[in-house]
Amino acid sequence: MALDQQAAKKVLAQIDRAELAQLACDLTSIPSPTGQEKAVAEFILAWFAANGLKAVRQDVEVDRPNAVGILKGDGTGLSLGFNGHTDTSFTGTSADLRMVASIEPEAEMKGRIVGDKVQGLGVSNMKGGVASFMIAGKALERSGVKLKGDVILAAVVGEISRSPIGPWQSQDYRGEGVGTRYLLTHGMHSDYAVCADGSDLNIVWTQTGVVQVKITTFGKAEAAWGTKRAAYPMEKVNAIVKMTAIIAALERWGAEFEEKYIYDSPTGPLWPKVNIGAIEGGAPYRPNYFPGVCAIYVDIRMPPQVRPLTIQREIEGTLNKLGLDYELDVYKSLLGHEGRNVEPLVACARDIHQHLFGEPIKPEPPDRASIWTDTNVYNELGIPAIKIGPRGRRISARNEEIDIDVMVKAARLYALMALDICSRGRPQ
Repeated sequence: MALDQQAAKKVLAQIDRAELAQLACDLTSIPSPTGQEKAVAEFILAWFAANGLKAVRQDVEVDRPNAVGILKGDGTGLSLGFNGHTDTSFTGTSADLRMVASIEPEAEMKGRIVGDKVQGLGVSNMKGGVASFMIAGKALERSGVKLKGDVILAAVVGEISRSPIGPWQSQDYRGEGVGTRYLLTHGMHSDYAVCADGSDLNIVWTQTGVVQVKITTFGKAEAAWGTKRAAYPMEKVNAIVKMTAIIAALERWGAEFEEKYIYDSPTGPLWPKVNIGAIEGGAPYRPNYFPGVCAIYVDIRMPPQVRPLTIQREIEGTLNKLGLDYELDVYKSLLGHEGRNVEPLVACARDIHQHLFGEPIKPEPPDRASIWTDTNVYNELGIPAIKIGPRGRRISARNEEIDIDVMVKAARLYALMALDICSRGRPQ
């Protein structure tokens, strides 16, 4: 590692623990469920401008901006992008009762500093990571160190796994990469990129893809009372009962799929997953009728070598054996990717981690690596990217917390990675 030690000291001296904690608290206090990220984005844009960074607003949709800060180099060197999403796993409102049994008061979702931690909805996933690279960018600017390449700090909308389907069609359901895809198709390319999503500061550059399918089966919408089962067998007239056979078959297929498609990545195995995540059937206000329609919604996480059509055909092959009528609709298909040409960035992360913390960087374990994040969008578009970021934990149904010192470690790591990469001249 040819890191300028004097420059590194200047940069690290600008990272203030209390300032970072307060910034994470401020970001967390601004509600930003998927589709409603405007207020937090405008806060970030104002922060970039106030701290000497070029602020760029990208309106992905109406009232839904990416907030980008740029520290310009002199144009002769490599550039490095940092990426973090501003939308949160839950809305922080009563709408979350569709997903959790009970909810905390909305006031408890605001950011607050409690001892050596910051708490609040979204601080772990992932406003703590966003705050960390924002402070790293400020430290680089305040240090006075001149860089050759640009540092791009992107706080993007729409990463949380939400999908438009049926009546849920507004921007509140457009997640899983919409902000980063807009970012990169509207000019914000860099030579390398770091996704600051939570990883306990472990490293990974291979992640799974996503296929989501709706499977519908049909019954006979007639009154159930007064009928004999022999004349009206439930497995023929009741769509919900028919769906139980489909679910059982999918569970058998899923168990086989999850073993068949384990992927051996450079940082360890990736685990596929099949999850039946939602079901709709019948009319709650008219349960005296055989339900005429029942649908389930299935999420499949697949490794990089598997294509969406493979998933579709395997499911169809499984269900066709049942002799039941059904419809299958694929409504999401995102590919998984293993990053290519990431070796210089990986080596930089390893060297800086060892330099700062006196220990080797660890690979992200399979149970955390086997997900989809915006890292995939960079690698899909040919920008070598890794994921490494601070992570906290869930402390109640929706509330989260993160250690301040973990965010400080992330900010120090990001600052020196940017100093290293962006001090390198572009290869001829």
